[in-house]
Amino acid sequence: MNKEANLKQIFDGMEGVTLREKRGGLFRYPLHLTKQMRETGIESLDLSQRSNNCLKRAGYDTIGELAEAIAAGKNLKNVRNCGAKSIREIMEKLFLYQYHTMRPEEREKYLAEVILHNAICVS
Repeated sequence: MNKEANLKQIFDGMEGVTLREKRGGLFRYPLHLTKQMRETGIESLDLSQRSNNCLKRAGYDTIGELAEAIAAGKNLKNVRNCGAKSIREIMEKLFLYQYHTMRPEEREKYLAEVILHNAICVS
């Protein structure tokens, strides 16, 4: 996944859209996972060692388990050693994983949903 576009590059490529990073702000997006994605290990997210260890320690072995916990409102802040930077990394990598596994024709609609969820500046 390292060779794929990162979050900023994806939104910079959209005409009239500016992704502004807010200090302490959360990046929100709808979860659209396929059955195969749900069964994929969290190692596929290519997380840092700290973030990966936090998730493993909390009992998240698959992307599906992680996504379901997030969708159910579980707060990653309650996971030992999972601070703001780790949470941000986890959320961004989960977004990128979803985005890059979507068919190209689905991506534009998905990005429109993300823009609505985050009140991203559209000029």
